[in-house]
Amino acid sequence: MAEFMEDKWRDNIGAILARASSGALIVMVAGAGLAFLSQVLFARILGAAEYGIYIYVLTWINLLSIAVTLGLNTSLLRFVPAYIAQLEWGLLRGLLRRATWIVLAASLLVSVVASCAVWVFSDRIDKSHINVFFIALLLLPLIGLTQLRSATMRGLKLIAKALAPENLVRPVLLMLLAGSAYWLMENDLTALDLMVLNVVGAMLAFALGTYWLYGALPLQIKSAQEIYANGDWIKVSLPMFVMSAMTYVLNHADIIMLGAMIDAEQAGIYAVASRIAALVTFGLMAANMIVAPMISQYYSVGNYASLQRMITLSARGVFVFSLTVSIVLWLSGPVLLELFGSEFSVGYDVVTILLSGQIVNSLAGSVGFIMLMTKHQKEAAWIVSISAIMNITLNYLLIPQFGLEGAAIATALTMIVRNVFMAVYVLKILKINQTIFTRMASK
Repeated sequence: MAEFMEDKWRDNIGAILARASSGALIVMVAGAGLAFLSQVLFARILGAAEYGIYIYVLTWINLLSIAVTLGLNTSLLRFVPAYIAQLEWGLLRGLLRRATWIVLAASLLVSVVASCAVWVFSDRIDKSHINVFFIALLLLPLIGLTQLRSATMRGLKLIAKALAPENLVRPVLLMLLAGSAYWLMENDLTALDLMVLNVVGAMLAFALGTYWLYGALPLQIKSAQEIYANGDWIKVSLPMFVMSAMTYVLNHADIIMLGAMIDAEQAGIYAVASRIAALVTFGLMAANMIVAPMISQYYSVGNYASLQRMITLSARGVFVFSLTVSIVLWLSGPVLLELFGSEFSVGYDVVTILLSGQIVNSLAGSVGFIMLMTKHQKEAAWIVSISAIMNITLNYLLIPQFGLEGAAIATALTMIVRNVFMAVYVLKILKINQTIFTRMASK
């Protein structure tokens, strides 16, 4: 095997998973703590109504950002480690450059289209949302380029540096900026003010991340002549784009539909409860940071025994973490919700319902990335798309009758169905058992 591969991949699987996943988990847990503190701060200084507007608009911006990345961020997770394994430096340089220009062009196009749509339907949109939305559009290129940078760093196995700008630096900056503005404006901060500060914080965090990425790129990439494999990249990225879009719809349709069918305040309360329950996913997310590029690497060289062993180790660690955190969150849920304000305490049933779905989600392990990194992105996109349609339908039926709890039931049920279908597919077609219920292959 090439010298570069010997340097980068020779550690045993358990050591790689433990080191990279623990590093990612530390950053993510620290980031979660900062995010939690920031959301408590924002909910307190804005109030439930203004906070609901802020979260509702931000949810739409994150949805639009999927059309900006066009699946290229997930494609990078697959191609970067594969190109490194095969020493294809020209292809890697070409991919990074082409992806950057596509994201910038898509950001401009999406911003123009979204602005026109808001202008056309302005008579049907709450006036308090419009200006906040226009400012938030400035986040689109920053979000898109940040996701490309993070995916590239993950492909280089620099997990902590991939996560730190967004998970640590940005929330700290935003809290400092928001706290200072709140004091200077004498307790009169609005959703619009906070969105402006969000853009400033995102720009500063992006600058730091870009500096780190440039310093981390191997010299071979910097000196290589660009090679463009547009056909291969498009073939992979389009299903990735569909899956990313449908995954976001799947994960956020509840908030969007609550805001549309009831009001922004209810959407804000639900968003807080949902974020508390989502803390369970940090174990899986941390594992996926290193598992995704390792799946691509092992699959590209045909090392299926190591692939199964790595997936099994990851699944067992993720399940233990998820079950433990679920119990803690279920017991402490009322206290955590009360921190945001008394009006948020009604979200405890939402936390309980979503935790149930997250436990099942953890049982399926990294099943989504297994499909994406092994050239089964089209099938994954179909499963997620069908699940998103199911989620929207259930939200439409359950929210009018059960409100917050109806949205939570719709999301939890859809989450379970999606993971069951993916798990069955991976087991039957790829012959990989991604759950904790398998014996590990020997080294």
